Amino acid sequence: MKLLQVHRSPIRLFLFGLVGLVLMVTAVDVMWGHWVSTPPESQDGLLTTTGANQQRADFFWGVPMLLAGVGLFGYAVISLLQREPVLVLRDDGVEFQVGAPGTSPAFVPWDAIADVYLAHDPDPDDGSPSDVVVFVVTDTHLLPEQPWDAQWEGSRLKVNATSWERHSEDVVVHARVAMEAFHRDRPLEDRNDG
Repeated sequence: MKLLQVHRSPIRLFLFGLVGLVLMVTAVDVMWGHWVSTPPESQDGLLTTTGANQQRADFFWGVPMLLAGVGLFGYAVISLLQREPVLVLRDDGVEFQVGAPGTSPAFVPWDAIADVYLAHDPDPDDGSPSDVVVFVVTDTHLLPEQPWDAQWEGSRLKVNATSWERHSEDVVVHARVAMEAFHRDRPLEDRNDG
């Protein structure tokens, strides 16, 4: 049974889409529209040598901006429409969506999780630290070697929680309660085997 589903924040996805839209409009303006940007130099309706160089430079910057804008906007729209959970706490374990986009979530039973806690990863550029939920996993083969939006530190999987719509503290509390309930409700002979 699913106890808690954790999704990415829709506000953050909306902002990704907005940035993508701004990049696309800017690229169209730079390459063709020239509503705000300066058009290439021309004389009698024909581009001058300087204008041809300016047009090449406009396309040099415009094409990557257009591609980045389409990518960001597409990612945001698809993510908002699909609303795939990043993490699902179940009564028997945790589903992690830390594989490449489009892959199935990885399931780790509570038997293979030794601990769950909240940590703060320092920013290498001296910015504010990011929240991570750390899962100490006894069987690391159940999860990808190169996780997306998470990283391995030995047997600890540090999942980035900064873009979640739920507070990371709530997720840790729910995870600990579910893990303790799972271990408490196991038959006595299973507990003695483990």
